[in-house]
Amino acid sequence: MLRRAMKAKQTGFTLIELMVAIFVLAVLLGIGVPNFRDFIRNSRITGATNDLITDFNLARSEAVKRRVPVTLCKSQNGTTCDADATAAFTRWIVFVDDANPAAAAAADGNGAVDTGEQVLRRREVHPSIQVRSNANGRLKVYQSNGFPNNAIAGSVNLFVLCDERKNVTTVGGDSAARAVTIETTGRATATRNKATITNLGGCPL
Repeated sequence: MLRRAMKAKQTGFTLIELMVAIFVLAVLLGIGVPNFRDFIRNSRITGATNDLITDFNLARSEAVKRRVPVTLCKSQNGTTCDADATAAFTRWIVFVDDANPAAAAAADGNGAVDTGEQVLRRREVHPSIQVRSNANGRLKVYQSNGFPNNAIAGSVNLFVLCDERKNVTTVGGDSAARAVTIETTGRATATRNKATITNLGGCPL
């Protein structure tokens, strides 16, 4: 009698129930994994865009606060500005562009890291993100009044940031890519508008 009662209490999954559970799990994974992957991609490219804008704002505000030129430039080694305008703008530095920090009158704003000049920030984007700047664009020199020296050679005023999705429409009608433009006043703004990004030259090849 006891053995019969113990057998009656035994439970488990039938083959059909197990197959249904596996099917439901497969459907959930099929929906969730691509969405999670896009979430990671969007987070990376948004972070890189915000980093660029934040650092341009930093250079601008520090120039006004210190009353000397402050420069943001492309830099592969984190200590000097790149002279090669064809290299990708995936790493950059912000530095006090004052040849002699002890004497404001000696400020040069030449867009090169000279002896004694302080590097304020070093940054780089995730390897999965491609960055295209305007032709020959490799730096932006902010003067002590907060306005950029747009006449200096290699002045940058445009960035297009893309991942492997390129300039495609995503959920909400916005592009997967981002564009950052630097206005003549030095203010940096971002957009996700697909048509605007296309007009700005689109993603790197």
